[in-house]
Amino acid sequence: MASVSPILLPLAASLVALATVVSGCATTQDANKRASINADRTLASREALELKETARNVQVVRTSVINGEGGSAIVVVLRNRGDEPVNDLPIEVGPEGGQPVNARPNVPYFQSHAPAIAAGEEATWVYVSKEPLGSDAAFARVGAAANPPTRAGSVSELDTRGSAHGSSVEAKVTNDVGIPQYDLDVYAVARKGGRYVAAGRVNLEHLGVSKTAQLKLPLIGDPKGAQVQVFAPQTLFQ
Repeated sequence: MASVSPILLPLAASLVALATVVSGCATTQDANKRASINADRTLASREALELKETARNVQVVRTSVINGEGGSAIVVVLRNRGDEPVNDLPIEVGPEGGQPVNARPNVPYFQSHAPAIAAGEEATWVYVSKEPLGSDAAFARVGAAANPPTRAGSVSELDTRGSAHGSSVEAKVTNDVGIPQYDLDVYAVARKGGRYVAAGRVNLEHLGVSKTAQLKLPLIGDPKGAQVQVFAPQTLFQ
């Protein structure tokens, strides 16, 4: 069973874990390449985020803010209008008219980078903060990935299912994409009457091929009577 961690492992420990936890028929070269990608992402997360160029083919469809006792969540729906998949796109979010809240150093990588999006498809991304946002509206700006640690040839969502139980979602995530997944962010959103009323995020360090993880995602907001969706965007593509 995969373990759940809300924070990134130190770089050295990540390299050890990734080199030794290999699924299926992966070669040592495959494992080393995946470890290198994860290491590059870890190093990038230690630096302040900087958007140098706008992602031309990625549209911000909508942003929603959910405020609750545990802090705030920002739900962003993105659409890839291009003919190729995109991944590792830097993304800034913050209160409307204010400054980005996720651009400082040491923000988990996939809390400052958008998930992979297949050509012509949409993706839902959730930023969670223990600090109240102080606003009911948010902005999102998506930059181009100038030199991403990997490029997706194709993108899939992992198989997910979940249901709300009180202030959390109990979810199952199955890695059915044929490639081990590392640093996997899992998002849950609850919608009622056409608007988001709750959202949450949790991180999986590793999920092997054909393995299933059972997760409990704490939510900000109230999911009572709402429709729950769980998303687990692919992080490794080969």
